[in-house]
Amino acid sequence: MQVVDYLRENIASGAWEQASKIPSEVELMSTLGVSRGSIKKAISKLVDEGLLEQIQGKGTYVKSKDISFPLTEGLISFSESLIEQGLSFETNILDCEIRKSDEDISRHLGIVEGSDYLHLERVRSVEGEPVMFIENNINMALVPGIETADFVNEGLFAIIERLSGHQIEYSKTSFVAKLADTQRADALGLSTQSPLLQQLQTVYLDNDSAIEYARVWLKSSRFQLGTVFQRRH
Repeated sequence: MQVVDYLRENIASGAWEQASKIPSEVELMSTLGVSRGSIKKAISKLVDEGLLEQIQGKGTYVKSKDISFPLTEGLISFSESLIEQGLSFETNILDCEIRKSDEDISRHLGIVEGSDYLHLERVRSVEGEPVMFIENNINMALVPGIETADFVNEGLFAIIERLSGHQIEYSKTSFVAKLADTQRADALGLSTQSPLLQQLQTVYLDNDSAIEYARVWLKSSRFQLGTVFQRRH
C-alpha cells in the first residue's frame, strides 16, 4: 500500500478523527518501513487536498471537513470527488425536462439554436447539509435515452459515458464569485446575497464534441479548491 493511501484510509475510516493529531513522521516510518522523504511527500499531498493540516511546532492534524476539490487531479465530477473523500451525500432532483436551446446554450453545446437539450437541476447535500446547486445542460443527440436515466443513484459522467459510447476527455472550466439569488439561497438554506462560488464548465467527449454545459453554485463556506504550482525555470 502506498503511503498516501495508508494516510487517506485512516482518515476516511475515522481511525484518525477530525482535529486529531496523526502519528509522527518517525512513527509512520517505522510502521510503513519507508523513508522520511516518502512520508513528507504523502503528507504534503494530503495537506494540498485539505485532508491534513500542519501546525508549526505541534505536528500534523486531520483537518475538520471542508469539502476539498483538488484542481490537479484531472477532470472528475463532484460526486466522484466526494466518494474519494469518503463523504456521504445525497442528490435531490428539482427539475428534469427537455427544452429548446437559446443562443447561449447553443453556443456552449455547439448545436443549432432551437435544438432539444436536457435541462437538469439538482441540489446535492453532504452529510445532511445542502452545499451545491447544480444545473446541467446536456446535448441529448449524443446520449440517446438520457432523459430516463437515474440521476439520483448514478453519476452524470458515468451515465454520459455509458449511453454515448465515448469517454469524457476534457473540460473548459472557470470559477467566479457570486451572490445568492432567491432560488439558490432557498435551495441551499442561505440568506439572499450570501457569497457563493460558481463553477462554469463545458465538458467534451473524446471526439471533441461538447456534451454538457454546467453551472454549479457552491456554498463557499464548505469548499476548498486546491492546486500545486511549479515555478517556471
